[in-house]
Amino acid sequence: MNFLQNIYNWSLKNYLKVIIIFSLIILFYGAYLYFSFSALKKNQDIGNYFSDFYNTFADSGFDKEEYEITFNKINEIKDNSIYTIMLQSIYAAELIKENNTEGGLEQLLGAKELASKKNKEFNFLKEIINLRLVNIYIELQDFDRAKKILDEEYSTYNTNHLILKGDILAFEEKSNEAKKIYNEALITSENTTQRNLINLKISNLIN
Repeated sequence: MNFLQNIYNWSLKNYLKVIIIFSLIILFYGAYLYFSFSALKKNQDIGNYFSDFYNTFADSGFDKEEYEITFNKINEIKDNSIYTIMLQSIYAAELIKENNTEGGLEQLLGAKELASKKNKEFNFLKEIINLRLVNIYIELQDFDRAKKILDEEYSTYNTNHLILKGDILAFEEKSNEAKKIYNEALITSENTTQRNLINLKISNLIN
């Protein structure tokens, strides 16, 4: 009881300090709430912009003008968003479909750079981008660059990573090494269609 009385007496004598302390607490808490809700609103807006674009893309195909509008809107809010990476990946696929391999590579390399700055929960996206890059480099027969990317760590898409490693070895006519890698891929694969494809690749190896 004496303790509470002492606090009460101190508060009466130092009421200005008490007011300032409580004002600062309210101010900091208000600022925290404002920035928290502001960040949440921004993330929600970014997600909505991407969702609207993707729905149009899925229904009507790729529209470059719509892509650029969405890309700019998202980048105005946050220029290193995960949605920026996904947009670049979609655009890259369209460019490659149009035989603009150089443009597709540029978009994927940009996406790869952004993805490399993200934390581990987005590793699956980094792997997807890497595997797309490897496929392009294999088509271009730029095996050194493809191998360099395949030397990175893969967990979510490890089987696909092994298949591509085997493909490069097969192109280089290193059949025994390719077969070994393909067999590793067979062990890790849980997909019947994928396993059939791997077995086909093994059967097509030059003895």
